[in-house]
Amino acid sequence: MARGARMRGLRVRPSRFKKGHTDALWLGTREIAHCHNGQVDVRLTRAVVRELREELRSDARIDLRGPGFDWILIRVRTAADVDRAIELLRHAIRVAR
Repeated sequence: MARGARMRGLRVRPSRFKKGHTDALWLGTREIAHCHNGQVDVRLTRAVVRELREELRSDARIDLRGPGFDWILIRVRTAADVDRAIELLRHAIRVAR
């Protein structure tokens, strides 16, 4: 969360999803990421999830929520996992602008 918070245009605010969620990363009025239980949820939009579906499915760290969902879940345990989450957060920033 700390690395993401340093990205241009993002602000840390409480998540709109109250139960079990910590602070979230917001771009303007859109919540684009939040953490809970050692995992990061990132809002990519349905179009981006569809576009990256095969790549996301091949990554064991990532859970797709199902068809029609904007959010993906990334399990974060190692520095490489954090790097992957940041990469996907960059996608989220691009599509949220």
